Amino acid sequence: MQSAEPKNQKSCLVATLSRYTSAVRNMEHTIMLPSLLRDVPPKEPEDTFAAEGNNKDLYEYYLMLKSVRNVVESGLMPPDERKALSAPLETLEDSDPETLFHFHLTGLFSVLNNLTTSSHVLTRRYKEVIGLSN
Repeated sequence: MQSAEPKNQKSCLVATLSRYTSAVRNMEHTIMLPSLLRDVPPKEPEDTFAAEGNNKDLYEYYLMLKSVRNVVESGLMPPDERKALSAPLETLEDSDPETLFHFHLTGLFSVLNNLTTSSHVLTRRYKEVIGLSN
């Protein structure tokens, strides 16, 4: 199925996150009994899971994909996962995709929060310069 999105929007972060959450929602509606995925190994060559070289079953991937989607939609992470993200990047090299996602998402949120703060400071300073300070 071809996407109706223009090519320039395919690389847009918001569009990508929207496609991801939509795919996971579709997965949830399709998989009525997730427990049937227990002990089912990924086997197809095109499975992105099989390329990772670990022994997870499809149920674990199902839970991971839902967990990441919840973070994408809510922006919240469990406190124990936040602690794991304080580790140096070198120790995360062999981490599972969910841990890497959280690490990079935390970095993205941090940068965006810093830029937001800088925008507020610049706006406040500009108001001072033109005499509109509160």
